[in-house]
Amino acid sequence: MTKSESRWGMNERKRNGFTMIDLFCGAGIGATGFSLAGFEIVYAIDNQTYAVDTYNKNIGNHAVVGDIRTLKGADIPDADVITGGFPCKPYSLIGSGKGVNDEKNGDLGYHFFRIVKEKKPKAFLLENVGGLISKKHRAFFDELVSDFESEGYCVTWKYLNLWEYGVPQKRQRVFAVGVREDVKSTFVFPQPVQAGERKSIRDAIGDLPEPDNRHNHRGYGIRNDEAPFVQAVPPGGNWRDLSEEDQRVFLGNAFNSGGGRTGFLRKVLFDNPAWTITSCMNGKNNAQIVDLRDKYQSESCTGNRRFTVRECLRLQTVPDWFQFSEDISLAKQYERCSGIPSLIAYKLGIQLEEMLIGGQSSAQQDSNEFSDDYCQ
Repeated sequence: MTKSESRWGMNERKRNGFTMIDLFCGAGIGATGFSLAGFEIVYAIDNQTYAVDTYNKNIGNHAVVGDIRTLKGADIPDADVITGGFPCKPYSLIGSGKGVNDEKNGDLGYHFFRIVKEKKPKAFLLENVGGLISKKHRAFFDELVSDFESEGYCVTWKYLNLWEYGVPQKRQRVFAVGVREDVKSTFVFPQPVQAGERKSIRDAIGDLPEPDNRHNHRGYGIRNDEAPFVQAVPPGGNWRDLSEEDQRVFLGNAFNSGGGRTGFLRKVLFDNPAWTITSCMNGKNNAQIVDLRDKYQSESCTGNRRFTVRECLRLQTVPDWFQFSEDISLAKQYERCSGIPSLIAYKLGIQLEEMLIGGQSSAQQDSNEFSDDYCQ
């Protein structure tokens, strides 16, 4: 089976001669794109067995279960590039947002830096949520960039809206790329796609049948607390479309909490991009509900549900050959749909390749200049 994916233009490219290490690898959503772009991933690590098993099933048998805190650079292979997105919850604007003070995961950004420092790859790529550059956490981000620069890396970063780059969801993430100074090449981020070429939910999943429990095409329906109210919400609407009486019943105490909450009972529009695909797709306050009236553009088609796992993978631009084993729980499958969308990893991978090839050319040119000087 070919591992190309024409839907997103991710044609499988020949191996480019560059190697990669994938930290916080998850199930391999991002690695799928990097691999298709031509990188040989020689080592990957995650702390969840079911994620690593999925990674090895789909990407290659080089991922291990472990804790990056105890990982030593001397114990893992050398590689041209190290990539990873340390857990984002400490830096998310939703939740407690304890950042580096988060007891469970707040220190993992430092360990990403430590591994890069110990391995000295030619380049690294780091991804995280926009909260990382918010006022609350910006000091940590600036510290991290400064630490990389002190180790001889030129760091370029951007806050990208991934919908503008071909992903059919409103997903905004920070990407930072560090290039070792002696590589003598500059990383250039890919260009956004033209507005008319940006993708919608319909582009991504419109051809899929209704859930049939095959190839991970199964998922959550409607929550019990949503069921009495969901049909009253039109496609593209949310809880605000209910009568005030129903709003009070549905929201309970949250009705008086204020704020601009629009995620409750929120329905998608198939001709728009999705909202961010998260690791928890059954939450009450971040709903993405499919209304079959909208999907089939017919008032006679009734029913409401959430995206299936396969639909989440499609919205993450993951090729259909990627599979979760059926013995992995539905909640864990949803959880591991999150990560760097495969298409973005693919595009960033191609840019990394071009940068590294440019660095090799510069090194060869420097070598020739040195040789000429030496001979004289």
